[in-house]
Amino acid sequence: GVTYPSNSYSASFDGTNDYIDTGEAFNFIQQTCEFTVTCWAKFTNHASTAANQFILGNTNSGSQVGMMLWYDNRSSSGANKQLRVVVSPDTSSTAFYVNVNNGITDNNWHHIAVTGSGSGGTLKMYRDGSLIGSTAGLTTTTNTSLHDMLLGAVGTTPALFFGGNLDEVATFNRELTSSEIDKIRSSPYSYVGATSIYRFENNANDSVGTNNGTNNGATFVTSEKPY
Repeated sequence: GVTYPSNSYSASFDGTNDYIDTGEAFNFIQQTCEFTVTCWAKFTNHASTAANQFILGNTNSGSQVGMMLWYDNRSSSGANKQLRVVVSPDTSSTAFYVNVNNGITDNNWHHIAVTGSGSGGTLKMYRDGSLIGSTAGLTTTTNTSLHDMLLGAVGTTPALFFGGNLDEVATFNRELTSSEIDKIRSSPYSYVGATSIYRFENNANDSVGTNNGTNNGATFVTSEKPY
């Protein structure tokens, strides 16, 4: 595994135009539907009635195609502090959602994980090491336009953003078990077989591979996730 003795920084996003482009580090998500994404997230203001904040999302996300992880508290949609994830291969196919009311109810750090168990399998979402929602029947795709993934935003332009801090965004090309996710969440933390880890130690580099992110406005601050 990969274990880090310390972590001093996180990436801060202003909610207006900051994001990090990770390129094709996430291309296996739609191709195999066997994956795990984990991260620490801290919202600047989770209670905003206009909140529709994207922790991560594909550059090609029209009609919610691809993969997106976001927080939704818009009164217009009737959402109730929902933590949401969707995986969808194209506009003509079923989109697989996990929507959890009161998924985030404060501005504190939370560990979030999303897993897929393969084609026809189950999409799951964890918060702070505990399973909070799932749905079955994932569908794969060969659509290469879904490869690029943004941290802190979604869309080709992009137009929708995240306000707050992210830390230790990690991707895996397999479904982690609940015990593995909880081990990552707890201290000491360890990542076994990760394809990419973005620790944001004053940069957007990949700590275990070569898929360095391209930073577009995010800053690196000493507010870090708890252990």
